[in-house]
Amino acid sequence: MPLTSRDRIFLQAVDRLKVYLLILAVGMIIFVLVTPMNQMHAATSVIGIVLCVMFWVTQQLLSFITILDLELSRLSTAVARSLPEEQRRELLR
Repeated sequence: MPLTSRDRIFLQAVDRLKVYLLILAVGMIIFVLVTPMNQMHAATSVIGIVLCVMFWVTQQLLSFITILDLELSRLSTAVARSLPEEQRRELLR
């Protein structure tokens, strides 16, 4: 099945996100290496809190996407059932 333009745009956004995450990871490593040892505990605590918030936001987004997918599936099934047989065949092609 060939990719649509929307699929390509999504994959490009995911690739950009990967690059941003790599830059963030390199920045965090540099920050940890440059930070003096007496401030390392505070920096580790802040990083831990930020990661917890990031995972929570990710979980919320995945939950939203799942609910949206279920609703769209339900809606598409309802629309497909309401179509006449002729249009349903055209839709499946």
